[in-house]
Amino acid sequence: VARAVEDLLMYEPDFVVETTNCIYMIETKAEKDLDNDDVQAKKKAAETYCKFATEYTTANGGKPWKYLLIPHTVVSRTASFEFIVMQSS
Repeated sequence: VARAVEDLLMYEPDFVVETTNCIYMIETKAEKDLDNDDVQAKKKAAETYCKFATEYTTANGGKPWKYLLIPHTVVSRTASFEFIVMQSS
């Protein structure tokens, strides 16, 4: 969800998942929308956020951050998180 707050654009990912070794910022989209300009702009902003978050957290004993843009076709009830990550990386 992106929304304007004064002059700032706020972005909220679909999910944030913390594993033993990493924190994932995750956005799911319909496969047909993956190349959409808005989706790609959000992806670029999220990757930049994860880069800066990783620099801070790893310098302070924390975990790296990674952004995943996941096509809806990869998500299913029986898929493990590890499987989804492998299919989306």
